[in-house]
Amino acid sequence: MSRSTRPTVDLGALSGCAAGLARAFVSLSSDIALVIDQAGVITAVAQNEKAPMNPGAEAWVGRPWAQTVTDGTRGKIESLLADACTDGQGRRREVNHDGGAEGELPVAYTALRLGEDGPVLAVGRDLRSLAAIQQRFLDTQQALERSYWRARHDEVRYRLLYQVATDAVATVDTERQCLVAVNAAAAGLLQVDAASAQGRALGSHFDARSRPSVAALLARASEGAATAAPARLAGSHLSLALTATRLPAATLPIVLLRLRQADPSPDDPLALGSALARHVDGTPEGIVVTDSEGRVREANLAFIQMAQAADIEAVIGQPLARWLPGHSEKLLRHLRTQGLAPSQRVMLLRPGSLDLAVDLAGALLADVAGGDAGITLRPCGSDVLTADARAAALLRAIDALAGELGSTPLPALLRQAQAVTQQHFIRTALDRHKGDLAAAAQMLGVTLEELALLRQQPHLSVLVPPRH
Repeated sequence: MSRSTRPTVDLGALSGCAAGLARAFVSLSSDIALVIDQAGVITAVAQNEKAPMNPGAEAWVGRPWAQTVTDGTRGKIESLLADACTDGQGRRREVNHDGGAEGELPVAYTALRLGEDGPVLAVGRDLRSLAAIQQRFLDTQQALERSYWRARHDEVRYRLLYQVATDAVATVDTERQCLVAVNAAAAGLLQVDAASAQGRALGSHFDARSRPSVAALLARASEGAATAAPARLAGSHLSLALTATRLPAATLPIVLLRLRQADPSPDDPLALGSALARHVDGTPEGIVVTDSEGRVREANLAFIQMAQAADIEAVIGQPLARWLPGHSEKLLRHLRTQGLAPSQRVMLLRPGSLDLAVDLAGALLADVAGGDAGITLRPCGSDVLTADARAAALLRAIDALAGELGSTPLPALLRQAQAVTQQHFIRTALDRHKGDLAAAAQMLGVTLEELALLRQQPHLSVLVPPRH
């Protein structure tokens, strides 16, 4: 080590007891102390005997100090020694020792030269506890960020699916400014029959003050720009937000018009997100959003159950043609040119089970992302009709029991209602598993023997008491 100046305080008298000083520093306030000679080689190591920071540190004796740390922090050791030789004291620096199987060992060192020709005493503090605290802080911060973005993703997902389930969508001829087609929501909003909506003048559905802005909206959209405008329905106080987008693949002058009621400013965004989630996952209709290539971007719980998929991850990224071969491709081609597809009866393929008849409809989501489509699937198969008939029978039985209020004590009515509901659940479980008693018993949480006894109890017609 070279020397350029003398230290401010000459500590040369202590150079002979450097090893003792190292032990004293360790016993008082540090975790490790090293004695370094003028060549930068470690000549002594002192640690707490009961709890040494690094039991293998004694092997450092005879090695250059810079070779005991990682390559990335070796320059800090060289700077620390240079400062100690130049100014008599080296400022605090953090380095990493190679801890072998335990990984890197972070230590903060300060250095003091004991006299002009004396050794350097380096005193270090173990930073592992501080590093652990910092890592926990970073892990917590990252977990919070992941939770935030997961919540944001869920909110966006439910808004997108909610839009598919509830938005009123129409296609409009911009030259004639008349309706070409409407979905069910738009038909209800505009109070027209969906089958006979074609050719009706769009402006007639809005009040006189809104018609110029509606016409201007269509004109701007026909030029290729996605545009929006407010409008009020004729004969009502209902204000709408209109969004019009030209269909890039359309051969006719058609734009896609989306009609939405103005959203109130929510006081609690989380409550709004919960409401959207309840609607999206509570509807019996399957709701799917696909990208321009027909791959599933989002789907609700009803579609996952229809497709008999394990979870949402088993659906996302899969081609919709996996469940609707032929039909999905035809639907998407129609949406690219017409923007709106009327309902049609198709079969949904389900692996390992009977196919399900569904009414399929869709609309292009031109204002969300290029080429994305929103698709709804309403089940209409025989199994659905059977379930509906069974539910209707249950309601009739409960209604018949309600007619006995005042003539039959409440405890008796409750016992009969419990028996009616019990039989309903048993029949539902048997239907869902195609008469498989073992599977139905497992769904109901009872044994086969218990299920056999429950099935022998009186049926609905016996349970409904006669009127007096």
